[in-house]
Amino acid sequence: MTATAQFWVLIVVLAVGTWAMRSLPIMLHGRVPHPPWLERLLKHVPVAALTALVVPGALYVKDAAGAYAFSPARTVAAVVALLVALKTKNVLATLVVGMGVMWAMQAALGGG
Repeated sequence: MTATAQFWVLIVVLAVGTWAMRSLPIMLHGRVPHPPWLERLLKHVPVAALTALVVPGALYVKDAAGAYAFSPARTVAAVVALLVALKTKNVLATLVVGMGVMWAMQAALGGG
């Protein structure tokens, strides 16, 4: 087998493998019963994923040098937004109050 043929066989095998790893869970969803312990774990995945996405952005800011530093303005805004969300359960109010607090804290404290 030539080097070119080996290259294309490798590309096709990797493409099929990638497709299978991404598609099989979607295709099997609902057809294969999950054990109860897995169902309990899967209920927490959305909260864990959202927390992993939001918390670093609420606590840290990346400076020009690429280093992360604690951001008190973002932290205070995140806490206030969380309290507004818990109290009102209104997304628009949470966004408006959270952004307003963040801008006010950045103006008062400076930086991000």
